Amino acid sequence: MKPSEFRQLNNSIDSFKRIKQESEKLWEKVELEECWGFQIQEGSKWKKGLTEEELLDFERQLGFRFPDSLKNFLRTMNGLDRPGINHTGNDEDTEYGPTFYSYPEDIEKIKGQIEWVLEDNKVSELDLLSGKVPYVFPYLGHRCLVCDKNQNVLSMHGNDIIYWGVNLSQGIAHDIWGFWQKTQTKYPEVSFWNNIAEKNS
Repeated sequence: MKPSEFRQLNNSIDSFKRIKQESEKLWEKVELEECWGFQIQEGSKWKKGLTEEELLDFERQLGFRFPDSLKNFLRTMNGLDRPGINHTGNDEDTEYGPTFYSYPEDIEKIKGQIEWVLEDNKVSELDLLSGKVPYVFPYLGHRCLVCDKNQNVLSMHGNDIIYWGVNLSQGIAHDIWGFWQKTQTKYPEVSFWNNIAEKNS
């Protein structure tokens, strides 16, 4: 995928299909780095997307409605068929774990990430239910989609929150290819989470 193509990514199923196709080509041959953190294994492919029934169950288990961008992503792909590998150069320390989360295997991990972010930022269930604070959905490690009308992506490591992408497809492409929308400095509308991200930028 080229940077010019990255800037055209939006919340459509076509955009997520493009990411799926291009990323699987990229992962056909992968050279792991000796570093901490789960890396995508060579030959990894996306699992097939979710059915409408599975999407409804996923929403029910997390307790909030998913925005269109998240639904289109999950309709297209649902995590990877191989676990990530934590490759530090020492075989004895090699670990395996999820990269992009999938349903239903990683529901508890997703819930745990959400709880961590809410607790560290002193956000209550009432804040979420009242609409004062938007729900967030982790899709990869601590990368999260903000489930409001803007649907930006933030990197949310507890209360260390920074801007990551103007939409979900660009946030995912940022993670896979390292693309970055450098021209994005202001948000269309400042919400609770984006306000924290702006302060941390």
